Amino acid sequence: MFQIGDVEIKNRVVVAPMAGISNSAFRLTVKEFGAGLVCCEMISDKGIAYRNKKN
Repeated sequence: MFQIGDVEIKNRVVVAPMAGISNSAFRLTVKEFGAGLVCCEMISDKGIAYRNKKN
């Protein structure tokens, strides 16, 4: 187990964000196989900065 701030994570298996790969089905699958931490897909910071509703 390890910790990031106040969040405890059960193991050191971490799935990094991957554009076009880490959709919700993929994240659920790797979590079921024991990943301690999964991340959502990467998004463009420009879309957030310009308040693009698609992001």
